[in-house]
Amino acid sequence: MYLKTAPVQRFLALLIISVSFSALSHAQDIKDKLPTDPKVTMGKLPNGLVYYIRPNHKPEKKVELRLVVNAGSILEDESQLGLAHFMEHMNFNGTKNFQKNELVSYLQSIGVQFGADLNANTGFDRTVYILPIPTDKPSNLDKGFQILEDWAHNALLTDKDIDDERGVVLEESRLGKGANMRMLNKYFPKLASGSLYAERLPIGKDEILKSFKYETIRRFYTDWYRPDMEAVIVVGDIDEATAKKMITDHFAGLKNPAKEKTRFYPDVKPRTKPDAMVVTDKEATNNVLQILFPYTKKHDPTSIEDYVNDLKRELVTQMFNQRLSDLSQSANPPFLFAGINFDNLVHGYECLGAFAVFGKNNAEKTVNAVTGELIKAKKYGFTENELELAKKDMMSNIEKIYNERSTSESKGYAEEYIRNYTEQEPFPGIENEYSYYQKYLPGIKLAELNTLLAKWTSDPNTFSLITGPDKADVKLPGDAELLAMTEKGFKQDIKKTEEKAVASSLMSSKPQAGKVVSKEVVEGLGATTYTLSNGIKVTIKSTDFKSDEILLRAVKKGGTSNYGATDKSNYNFATEAVGAMGVGDFNPSDLDKVLSGKNVRVSMSISDVSSGIAASSTVKDFESMLQLLYLNMMQPRKDPDLFKAFKEKQMIQVQFLSANPQMSFIDTTVKTMYDNNPLARMIIPKQQDFDKLNLDRSLEIYHNEFSSAKGYHFFITGNIKPEEAIPLVETYIGSIPTSNQTVAIKDNGLRPVHGLHLLKYSKGKEKKSIIMANYFGEISYSEDLDMKAQALADILNIKVIEDLREKMGAIYGGGFRAQVSKDPYPRYNMALQLPCGPENVDKLIAAATEEIISLKTNGPEAKDLDKVKSQWEEKYRTNIKENNFWSGKMESVLFWGKDKDHVLNYIPWIDQLTTKDIQETAQKLFDGKNEFVSILYPES
Repeated sequence: MYLKTAPVQRFLALLIISVSFSALSHAQDIKDKLPTDPKVTMGKLPNGLVYYIRPNHKPEKKVELRLVVNAGSILEDESQLGLAHFMEHMNFNGTKNFQKNELVSYLQSIGVQFGADLNANTGFDRTVYILPIPTDKPSNLDKGFQILEDWAHNALLTDKDIDDERGVVLEESRLGKGANMRMLNKYFPKLASGSLYAERLPIGKDEILKSFKYETIRRFYTDWYRPDMEAVIVVGDIDEATAKKMITDHFAGLKNPAKEKTRFYPDVKPRTKPDAMVVTDKEATNNVLQILFPYTKKHDPTSIEDYVNDLKRELVTQMFNQRLSDLSQSANPPFLFAGINFDNLVHGYECLGAFAVFGKNNAEKTVNAVTGELIKAKKYGFTENELELAKKDMMSNIEKIYNERSTSESKGYAEEYIRNYTEQEPFPGIENEYSYYQKYLPGIKLAELNTLLAKWTSDPNTFSLITGPDKADVKLPGDAELLAMTEKGFKQDIKKTEEKAVASSLMSSKPQAGKVVSKEVVEGLGATTYTLSNGIKVTIKSTDFKSDEILLRAVKKGGTSNYGATDKSNYNFATEAVGAMGVGDFNPSDLDKVLSGKNVRVSMSISDVSSGIAASSTVKDFESMLQLLYLNMMQPRKDPDLFKAFKEKQMIQVQFLSANPQMSFIDTTVKTMYDNNPLARMIIPKQQDFDKLNLDRSLEIYHNEFSSAKGYHFFITGNIKPEEAIPLVETYIGSIPTSNQTVAIKDNGLRPVHGLHLLKYSKGKEKKSIIMANYFGEISYSEDLDMKAQALADILNIKVIEDLREKMGAIYGGGFRAQVSKDPYPRYNMALQLPCGPENVDKLIAAATEEIISLKTNGPEAKDLDKVKSQWEEKYRTNIKENNFWSGKMESVLFWGKDKDHVLNYIPWIDQLTTKDIQETAQKLFDGKNEFVSILYPES
């Protein structure tokens, strides 16, 4: 990929995908053209179809296939609104070689799961078909290429198939309706600067989806699904010659139409004056500010100099976002969180945008905070220390990707080549990129960066937007008032902020180390368990699945069930509250800085039956991860001011959640299903819940769960040598003190109401319903029953797709989920969720019930059970080469006492499943004794 290092803040996700490239063998000038990765074979057939081929063995025996069509909703005419997306659906509903539903059925039979594996997506400017193919059987690969070819030019588009799919697409459209979509429809024309994009949302218009003529979609397919508008991507466990032959065999014969339509990209009208807009909705759940600078023509990077310029842009963005993060984590935050980034909504253009989520009646404070930080950065620039920290983060990220270049997964490469085809994003290869970082990043000077933000924000014709709840007690400005606020904000007289010194290390001294007192080889799992002098057990499994990944997890029995209802707020928010206050000598902002350049993560959690820790690091940062782990366990920081700020921010985030119909429905369902038991799970916290949140009690619960060694078992998996890990484990885990506390799972008596219950709940403007059905009871636990219940749910989901979705056209998604639990008491729950239209509720409940009765009466079809087994086997083959899989399985076997043989001999175990097993399980779990069905209806 053309690597772009993202900021560490939570509001900007890290989108980094690694590639490989041979080392530079000659000096390169900064003006040189960016190379392309020689491990990728890129070409073009005579008919114009572009292809990318990359052999890659992670995962083994699997090839990722993609068909990319350089066409999306932007190319629709007025009679076709929504048909680019509709066409994506139709390619799964009848092609020359796969009649309706045969394609999905065949792929399920070879282990490819619909939705999770097999998928597609449509945007403004592209349509992408995603097809992973297991290659354990040679015939699978040829079938996979045949499917790609059929998508490219062999869709049948029969009248009946089109009509059958209308309902499914309309249900997908229905899912998107609500406050956000209603507000988007109002402000999107201004956000898109009056371009055609404002009129071409991919989901389209319902009235067209319901009634378009058959020839209208066939015309779209003929016009735009043509070889000179398509690319085929092949990445995975395949050699180049085989892939190239299959591409040629399947795609060289495709013809372009005689009269080709011209592929166009709309221009953006320049904004000639500042503008502002405030949009509210009664069902909105938070206030969001956006300040967007005008769109400018995007420069496609072609040279090494362009690459370096993008490094500079990332540095500035990261430094600025760290400042906003510091504000959001302060004792008096002007917003919940905020950030800046470059928006690429319009092809060929980009704009700088700032955003912030804020509380009610804080609009002006938030506008002033965001504009003030922009002014400060423009006027005073950044500091050498800020630059150094940003460089450390960027270098750490690229080092991890470089180190994992031989274990990068095929999916990531495929996504990269999609972007190259549709957005012209270069892919010089990770070794080249790592070389550029090493050569150019250290030499980037602060002076050249301090001019960039001023350049990006030089055009005063901004568009300010606030979206938020329409509530009597929420004071938001009007359009003109927001415009005046923004203009005034940019005229503030901002003072320079004094920079705080940053610590150079997490710990000033190491704790008194414990010792390993015994060790035991875990046969079959390839691991060794070490018992430390404080009683903690640490199991280490060395792997080569990822070159630069170490995972840690820890668990002990206990959890929230050990506390009463009066502590509900305190145990629910204990770990989050500590995260908001920091650890050791560091508040969260200082912790961000001292961790600059380190790839480490530690998170704490408390479930109903256990306390858990999840952590990860690179090889070089393993000790830093253990230090951060120690601080989280032993030195949670007490800060009354930050605790108060945390409470206030939490209240802001949840105060309007009940306005969301779906959230309110789930909240009401849980309360009713558990007869308003105060121990039931908290869905939407209320003001009184935060009133009960106490700093000292929250910290006491946190210490109870994490600050004692008693009962803990740690699992470390990844590229780690036990002989190097043990001294560090002894220091940072062996030093955790033990205590006399009781470590056990407690059954607090929480149970759902028994019998048959129906809840009807009305809320929301849109014609949207949700069916939630729970079939539950107490039952003797066994791993066999758990496995059979999962198979039962997966078989039912095949029927949901075939019958409720494809035959009835009454849903887009939904299905069954199985849970069989041992603790705190043995029980099961088969849960069904179906989002739908209110007019289809009764029909869908009847259809789902019919599927259940059929399984109880006749058992499943053998082919459906075989599909489930194939999908499980394929997932297992992939999972056994993943650190996270083994980390979880070691816990399940060594801590929770599950059968090791079910991990090591998983395929023979599931192969024993019979249709009779599934029938008997259906009879057992759907016994008609305890059912809770809740239905959301619209208000009118």
